[in-house]
Amino acid sequence: MRFEQAKDVIEYCEKLHHQIGEFYKEVGEEVSQERVKMLLTYLSRHEIHLEESLKEYEADASSKILNTWLQFVPSSNIEASITAFKVNPSMSVDEVIDKTIEFDNALIELYKEVIHETSEPSVQAVFKNLVDMESKEKIKMVRNAMMLKEI
Repeated sequence: MRFEQAKDVIEYCEKLHHQIGEFYKEVGEEVSQERVKMLLTYLSRHEIHLEESLKEYEADASSKILNTWLQFVPSSNIEASITAFKVNPSMSVDEVIDKTIEFDNALIELYKEVIHETSEPSVQAVFKNLVDMESKEKIKMVRNAMMLKEI
């Protein structure tokens, strides 16, 4: 995937969060293990929340920042991590958590690559904020998933 402007990266990640949230919801309907079902329901809501957060972030950002040209292609390992994301109904809670962490790490790496690919300080600041947000949300997700596992 080639990104031409900063807003393209943000919109791409919004779509990914939406798709993953819907995916969790669909897989959750097929699961028989109650804890995995609860985890997938939580993760679906969490991803939709992240999608909405990115939309708000995009709405609040200046058009100058959003329209900054990047001419950026993410490294192949990031794209591979994102496109290889799979969760299936037979997975354990730990396996679902591990896969979710892999996905979150790939998004964080994508944001970090944007930071390194642009020399515009305001664009770097936006993506540093997104790295921080995604990192905090990943920690929150793991903490909540582990509490769910203990139930």
